[in-house]
Amino acid sequence: MHHNLFTELLFEDPDRFRRCLRMNTAIFEDLVEKVTPFIKKQDTHLRQSIPPAERLSLTLRHLATGESQESLRLTYRIGQSTISGIIKEVCTAIIHVLREDYLRMPSCEDEWRVVANDFGYRWNFYNCVGAMDGKHFKIDPPLRSGSLYYNYKDSFSVVLLAVVDAQLRFIYVDVGTNGRISDTGIWNKCSLKAHLDNNSLNIPAPTPLPNIDKEFPFVFVGDEGFPLSTKVLIPYSRDTCGNKNKRIFNYRLSRARNKSENAFGVMGARFQIFRSAMRYDPDDASTIILACCCLHNMLRTEVVGRHMYTPPEFIDEEDEFLHRFHRGEWRQEPTLGMINLRNQGGNRHANAALQLRDDWCNYFNGEGAVPWQDYMINK
Repeated sequence: MHHNLFTELLFEDPDRFRRCLRMNTAIFEDLVEKVTPFIKKQDTHLRQSIPPAERLSLTLRHLATGESQESLRLTYRIGQSTISGIIKEVCTAIIHVLREDYLRMPSCEDEWRVVANDFGYRWNFYNCVGAMDGKHFKIDPPLRSGSLYYNYKDSFSVVLLAVVDAQLRFIYVDVGTNGRISDTGIWNKCSLKAHLDNNSLNIPAPTPLPNIDKEFPFVFVGDEGFPLSTKVLIPYSRDTCGNKNKRIFNYRLSRARNKSENAFGVMGARFQIFRSAMRYDPDDASTIILACCCLHNMLRTEVVGRHMYTPPEFIDEEDEFLHRFHRGEWRQEPTLGMINLRNQGGNRHANAALQLRDDWCNYFNGEGAVPWQDYMINK
């Protein structure tokens, strides 16, 4: 019965359909086709199986609206245990069919250069290959887990550490670390750090920045919670920012780093299952988070889906000519189920890393300056 009503909604009220599932009918039908081989069940002589489109719509509605399984049981007329199994199975299928196309780290120098050129063109930060950030995602206390998932915010959580490109798409994710591990420990155990230490990411060799012959390495940008290195740039600490040049460096860095903040913010606002603690065990919660990352990337990549999923006013935007910073509408959506990683600071940094940050600071205050930066740090 509900599937028939849902089909009517699909054709008769497409705007409401998009609000419920975060995608238009064409993207939905394409996704149904992709996941059907993994979620379709056989009919029996006793009953017909739940159609793949209904399984997918139920799951997307749960992710997009945060509607509880109990409420979905009444709406879809399906038993709660069946709904629980459908959600887990469909999220796994979404990851399987979307991850290779939409959630893939660059694997060669040319692909890294595409990311870096995008940051340079859009945000005046050349040789940046990604903005890093992380969040604790609250979950209900897991059974018999003790304090394993208990974090410093007095809640239970799993962690998502991610790298985001200039289009607000996740290009690397590490999900599932228990919330008890310190934020420094989260970075030390993630595969990205191991790849950076081993130089196994195929990131291009250093190249000159615009208007200067000096070569600069390709770097990731992050906040003070990450350690400064020759591969990861972080801001100068606040107590040293009486210096104008350092404030300009921090401003220029923040323009690139803001992409990760927006990506997490948009995903949290559009998938309202993150409005509160997820009522799942850590493994299932991690699967849901990863499925939402895949859906987020798909909707940020497809042209039609992107404008519906994130209209211009929904995302932070800076007008360099009017010297205005517009705060995206995603900031008005409560995402109480997501907690920022703690900025610990106070790390001892190698001299080479300190020198590289100073070199970048000098570049942003010299050959790489943009006309509006002095105004933006003094407003």
